Amino acid sequence: MSLAYRKLRELNIDIGSRLLIIGAGQTNTAMAKYLKKHGFNNLVVFNRTLANAQLLAEELNGQAFSLAELGDKGQGFEVIITCTGASDYIITEELYAQMLNGDTDRKLVIDLAVPADFDPEIAQNSNINLVAINNLKDIAESNLKQRKGELVQCQAIIDNALQEFKKIYKQRQVELAMSEVPDKVKEIVNTAVNTVYAKDVEKLDTAAKETLDKVLNYVERKYISVPMKIAKEVLLDKS
Repeated sequence: MSLAYRKLRELNIDIGSRLLIIGAGQTNTAMAKYLKKHGFNNLVVFNRTLANAQLLAEELNGQAFSLAELGDKGQGFEVIITCTGASDYIITEELYAQMLNGDTDRKLVIDLAVPADFDPEIAQNSNINLVAINNLKDIAESNLKQRKGELVQCQAIIDNALQEFKKIYKQRQVELAMSEVPDKVKEIVNTAVNTVYAKDVEKLDTAAKETLDKVLNYVERKYISVPMKIAKEVLLDKS
């Protein structure tokens, strides 16, 4: 259904164009509702049982006719979408000529029926863009192959992103694990200065104490940054 609609859009069919919906079964009902949802507003339903055509036409705000009236009431169309359970062609060369009524503009015919509703010989002698169910299958298979190729590329992008994430995650784990180190180092320094070596520190003059503070501050910074750098380098080499 989406492929058939895509064909309509590729050919720039105006949403006000007169579309003939031949058959009111499940496929055409879904297709017609899809067309209405996307703005097509001139939908005419033909069906062997008029009551079924009327039910669908009411949902579409369109017109309904019996299949026997197709030759007269189908005139002035731009698009035919047909899908019935008929065992033979619904639209023959003679009926199609009657529907054209001298119109020479190019028409779009989407035949979703199996077997076909539209005699393909008509396309040989008329200005028609015929899209049959087999054409849609070919398009679908082509699209599927293209998407499979895109999946390979997507997988490669995902794999690369995952590897980068793992590196960042491991780095973050190291940072979190070592986040308590600065406090521990300060605690050790304070214990050394104020408890273990408190008497020795008290004997120092002001200049010596300032020098000691500078040395301890320098050691604190290096004690934190150097192990962090080494841990990250080791971690990255392993990954």
